[in-house]
Amino acid sequence: MRRGKPDFWLILIAFILMGFGLVMVFSASYYKGLTDYGDSYYFFKRQLIWAAAGLFLFFVAANIPYTIYRRFVGTILLISILLLIAVLIPGVGVEVKGARRWIELGPMSFQPSELVKLSALIYTASIMTKKQPVMDSFKRAVLPPLIVLGLLCSLIVIEPHYSTTIIILSSCMVVIFCAGLRFRHFLLLLSTGIPVLMWVMIMEPYRIKRLTTLFNPWKNPTADGYQIIQSLYAIGPGGLSGSGLGNSIQKMAYLPEAHTDFIFAIVAEELGFIGGTLLIALFIALILRGIRISLRAPDQFGMLLGIGITSLIGIEALSNLGVVTAMLPVTGVPLPFISYGGSSLMLSMASLGILLNISRYTNIPAKQKKSRGPVSVSGS
Repeated sequence: MRRGKPDFWLILIAFILMGFGLVMVFSASYYKGLTDYGDSYYFFKRQLIWAAAGLFLFFVAANIPYTIYRRFVGTILLISILLLIAVLIPGVGVEVKGARRWIELGPMSFQPSELVKLSALIYTASIMTKKQPVMDSFKRAVLPPLIVLGLLCSLIVIEPHYSTTIIILSSCMVVIFCAGLRFRHFLLLLSTGIPVLMWVMIMEPYRIKRLTTLFNPWKNPTADGYQIIQSLYAIGPGGLSGSGLGNSIQKMAYLPEAHTDFIFAIVAEELGFIGGTLLIALFIALILRGIRISLRAPDQFGMLLGIGITSLIGIEALSNLGVVTAMLPVTGVPLPFISYGGSSLMLSMASLGILLNISRYTNIPAKQKKSRGPVSVSGS
């Protein structure tokens, strides 16, 4: 299968987002780095290392034919399950704030659930491509991927990491829907899936507390509602143009997790409505570019995988923005490419590398397509 030129707009948007993220991580974290570690550049230097690793994965993935992932989908899935099991083992998984989600790699740590997001999309895209002849049958077409996704999500819930479970299920459901899910099957999934997710949510009291806090954070402003209130205190004074890069007040130990999950609040405070809107516009441009690449993919697996990656980034960004602006309960979802965190940044860049590879087969010149006849994708 011959390759054409990659989508340079996708490359440009990815680089701008990652560069913007590095600037904002430094701006949002230098005070915490100075007070906690005696080094203003502590978090920035670590993020810079992860960014370099992310760039490496981006270019590697961009040059690996995306059909390879379908050939090794079983191996990818097995590795993901083993990592999820490993992270639950004391001594292997690292527990932070009551959650066991990380595996230490020397001075760094890795979050297996980030890898599972991509693995689940590859698996779902692969099996839904295979199930095309039997899409009329819920038992044969939809039930098998639901069982596997249920296993993955169950292991993630045990960590616990409920928000990641919702994101994986949502992005995989987009893939299943785009594969030709029948409307009656869609209604069946909604009628059974939503009650199950609600039941899992109410199993832990802290999740209920987060939900009730969302509706009235000022009921307990020094405890449960503190983070949401401080986030709004950051966004509000930003105004049209903000206080200026580096001039945030809320990052001075007022807003918890200012450089991670709530970094958009610092963006809004320092760069104002204009800066926040431009950042959101970049995400919209990335999503539109991803949809365009996916719809022009040479085969169904490429289309479904591209849609899955695009929806994953979009759902993560929307979830994070919803939390920061007090429209959704507080969760541990980072803002892709912007929030501090190595696992998220590396897997986001690797995912975009796969999407870029799909674009290389999408953007084959017309003359080249005509000379070689119909597209044939091995392994599809």
